[in-house]
Amino acid sequence: MLFNGVLSQQGIFDPSAFTEASCTGNYKWSTWFDTNDPNLSQGDVEITSHIQKLFPNFMCSSPTAIEGQTSYDANPATTGDAFRISVKDGFLCLNQQINFYKDRICQDYKVRYCCPANSI
Repeated sequence: MLFNGVLSQQGIFDPSAFTEASCTGNYKWSTWFDTNDPNLSQGDVEITSHIQKLFPNFMCSSPTAIEGQTSYDANPATTGDAFRISVKDGFLCLNQQINFYKDRICQDYKVRYCCPANSI
């Protein structure tokens, strides 16, 4: 599922506000990136700028959309995790930053980006 989210009052994306979009025309999806594993101290993060530095031949400098899934291909909205996703920042599982979720370990996530076809 592709996410174009709206921030909720709690400062996280509300899955009910997500809308689906596509990557068509002169754009295509990058490969999936999973650069981090979840842990108790920081959750799971897939940072756009970090991915751009690690994989310059597989990632564009100005993506237009981001899609996130668990490493086993599940929709993040079905996991019960607290997370934020945006093209600029990437995917951030926020469980450790929210009192109600502090004892949870985030799922392992992966992301891909919609990029101009000639840039990847």
